[in-house]
Amino acid sequence: MSRRILSLVLLPMALLLASSSALSSTVIAAPEAMREPVGPPSFGINSHLATRYPDPTAMDVPAQTLADLNITWVREDFHWHRIQYDRDVWDWTFTDAAMRALLKEDIQVLGVLGPSVGWATPYTGDNPHDVSFYAPDPELFLDYVRAVVARYRRYVKHWEIWNEPDHPYFWQPEPDPVAYADLLKRTSAVIKEIDPDAQVVIGGFNPFNTTFVRTVAEEGAWDSFDILALHPYVDPYTPEEGNLAAALDIAHALNYQYGERPIWVTEIGWASGPGDRDAIGFTDETEQASFLVRSLLLLWANGAERIFWYMLKDDAHNPYGLYRYGAGRTDFSTSLRKPAYNAMRTLNRELEGATFVERRDLFDSIPVESFTASVPWKRAQQPNGQLALSESGVGSIAYNFSTRGNDYLVFEREQPVRIPGKPYALGVWVYGDGSTHTLRAWCVMPKANCCNSSWAWRANQVGASSQHRSIVLWNRATGSRAMVTCV
Repeated sequence: MSRRILSLVLLPMALLLASSSALSSTVIAAPEAMREPVGPPSFGINSHLATRYPDPTAMDVPAQTLADLNITWVREDFHWHRIQYDRDVWDWTFTDAAMRALLKEDIQVLGVLGPSVGWATPYTGDNPHDVSFYAPDPELFLDYVRAVVARYRRYVKHWEIWNEPDHPYFWQPEPDPVAYADLLKRTSAVIKEIDPDAQVVIGGFNPFNTTFVRTVAEEGAWDSFDILALHPYVDPYTPEEGNLAAALDIAHALNYQYGERPIWVTEIGWASGPGDRDAIGFTDETEQASFLVRSLLLLWANGAERIFWYMLKDDAHNPYGLYRYGAGRTDFSTSLRKPAYNAMRTLNRELEGATFVERRDLFDSIPVESFTASVPWKRAQQPNGQLALSESGVGSIAYNFSTRGNDYLVFEREQPVRIPGKPYALGVWVYGDGSTHTLRAWCVMPKANCCNSSWAWRANQVGASSQHRSIVLWNRATGSRAMVTCV
């Protein structure tokens, strides 16, 4: 049996992070079990019937396609500029037609409220009768919300407030978490007044940077929504290379810190060619289908209650859909179906009524390291904290960063660890304190092995919950989230 010898830095099998003030009250315990699904599989899609299908008399065409996919949930935009393109004009043609077609197929709707219409923002550079991504006048926005929710309250019980308010394109001139928090609180109150049974969904955000949503929470808006929505795009990386599962770890950490909420992924997808997020087009149609199955199952297995693929049909410049663009937005010819179409249909049909039984690991798990007094670790020169050891094999790092600069703390194992066999991955359990500081691990191999492989831990911010991270064997560095050290 071959062996690899690595010098490990910050690579415990179980690690607890705590600020120095909390250390004395912290009980060092073994990590909890891996997460499991919270319910049966629920895989929906961003349908865009009311906003992108141009013929209100033929909405049954895309709706029947959704039924063929065994879709029971869609995410539909109720665009303000299409409903109220002028202050005194209300036009329900497209939203009514879309809702009739979806209800006919017994499909439930997550409605998205927003964005702005040009006449309702302080910015004068947009067409007053078209879409605007500038922050709206709050009172005018609430008038629109009242009208939409009152009209569809019998049929739509879930409302998402804005799309990606943390993105500079969708909230201009720049994302403003304080303004969004205020809008979320006021909008939620209006929705609950009209329909007390309605569920409010926070606008889907990027979970790999939680600065925006944490500010929203600190502004007192966490209690103003019922469901936490994520948009954890990792393309053009694969679901595994992009560490998609970490998005759920981060969401669970937010829930731990601010209050439990069901987690919905209201957008996730890969383009099957050049698009907005992948100008080169690293992913083809076959890979898109594979990523669809892998990502939806991975997110469900790690605790996402409901997941919406982005999207049903390609835009002309953005091939994220299950259908190619073809002759235009009304063209749903069967010849335009991509492999991802069959993947989604098969997934929904095969898993209908399924329940989770157990998680099976195809590999043997062998403990290679623990934090006990008999295993010496040393601190480098930084005087910012200490490492406590325990007989249970769990270590605790207490730290005290006195500045907002590049403060850091490093611990290194004094002797290398022998890794038996040919491992697929190294795993580490981490329990964080919700500080948003980043924990990184280096696995340093002898120079003789350096050219053959590198170990990279795709780390994210450490939240206040138990997280399992994999350190995967790669033949190359795979992006900004990978930390690779080979000396």
